[in-house]
Amino acid sequence: MIPKEIQDYLKAIDYTPGDLVPEHDAIAGVMIKDKKMLMLDHVKYNFWTIPIGKVDPGQTIEQGLKMELKEEVNIVPLKYKQIGSFIYHDIRQGKKIVITTYIYLIIKWSGTVKNMEPKKHRSIKWMTLKEVKATKRLSISTKQTLKVIKSL
Repeated sequence: MIPKEIQDYLKAIDYTPGDLVPEHDAIAGVMIKDKKMLMLDHVKYNFWTIPIGKVDPGQTIEQGLKMELKEEVNIVPLKYKQIGSFIYHDIRQGKKIVITTYIYLIIKWSGTVKNMEPKKHRSIKWMTLKEVKATKRLSISTKQTLKVIKSL
């Protein structure tokens, strides 16, 4: 049973129409610098996450990856590789949602990392793997990524 405070919180989330598409793809970008992983403090979902976003209809997975990273953290991925994927089942506003998420390791990028969406992300922070694992509020994508990444 989900505690009432969590149920109330989930009911209050302001989902976008894209969040409610029954089946859609998403991308997650793992960025590592100086043995630290880039993490974003997400306002709407109230958790820490790696950069992640929906792939728009008509986009390839790689186009979605490039668009999301530019929109969220101001970088253009130059070299990257897929390191995993997973399927997530959710209930949003009473609707069944299935999201296939593709996880990419961003090996090389251009641009200066900064929070491009301060209304969406309270802050961004480079965290050690130990700090990420110690964080209580993590996104499903980040938890899945931790299963893929053994060490930095």
